[in-house]
Amino acid sequence: MAAVAAAAAVAGATALALKARPVATVPPASTSAAPQPSPTATSSSPGRSPDVAACVTSAGGGNCGPYPYRPISNSNGYTTYVGNNMWGCGSEGCGPQILNAYDPGHWSATSTQASGNTAVLTYPNVQQVFTKTTDTNPAISAFASISSDFTETMNPQAGTDAEAAYDLWLSNTSGPKEVMIWVDNVGRGSGGARQIGTATIGGQAFTVYQYNGGEIIFSLNQNKQSSTVDILATLKWLQGRRLIGAGAQLAQVDFGFEICSTGGRPEKFTVSRYRLTSRCRPAGGCFG
Repeated sequence: MAAVAAAAAVAGATALALKARPVATVPPASTSAAPQPSPTATSSSPGRSPDVAACVTSAGGGNCGPYPYRPISNSNGYTTYVGNNMWGCGSEGCGPQILNAYDPGHWSATSTQASGNTAVLTYPNVQQVFTKTTDTNPAISAFASISSDFTETMNPQAGTDAEAAYDLWLSNTSGPKEVMIWVDNVGRGSGGARQIGTATIGGQAFTVYQYNGGEIIFSLNQNKQSSTVDILATLKWLQGRRLIGAGAQLAQVDFGFEICSTGGRPEKFTVSRYRLTSRCRPAGGCFG
């Protein structure tokens, strides 16, 4: 599951692309690595909620957006997407997956993946780029708070192997550049990672795992389909234990579903509420 962070953008042109995620072209936001192709075009179909037509795509690299989305503090109409992100399918391919998105807080993916598969194939998700127009990422220390609220439904069935999770991407650190927060785990266990500790953050108990010195996972001990996650406290927990650098920067925050198997039958994964709230310290420097 621990994919390498490929990422990011032509200055002033492209949003961050990670886990082989298709990149959306989004002036003026940018990041600091190799350029990637624009997302596959999507189509619109009639929809009722909230008050716009849905974006629908079945392309593995299909993206919907960009969206100006007020429940995300730094969403500006250029940096917020919902992606189908079938990054793990490779040359052998995988089953179909259809993304249907109204906005970052109202979207679903219907996925059909083979029974018994235990490797992550897809990660349909809402993506928020934190990279500033100066082509730099804000330091974690520049934030006074970063928290997120979500409501999701996985509709698990026999053979489901998936989890709902945040995916945080970092830069300017010698430690891991990917941190995940698993909030609703069906059949995944530890994902093959090794336990390195436990943590209580925001009053919630987590088991902490790591893949061979790389990606770190905070897995909630009790599954939640609706809750609040303190993202900044999670990152500071890692800094306090020197698992990521004191000068680490935040490049992107995503939320969605890592899907390995749906038991060979279609399964609908839905996000019906999503908020990502960030606040800068008095010195500022978080947004721009």
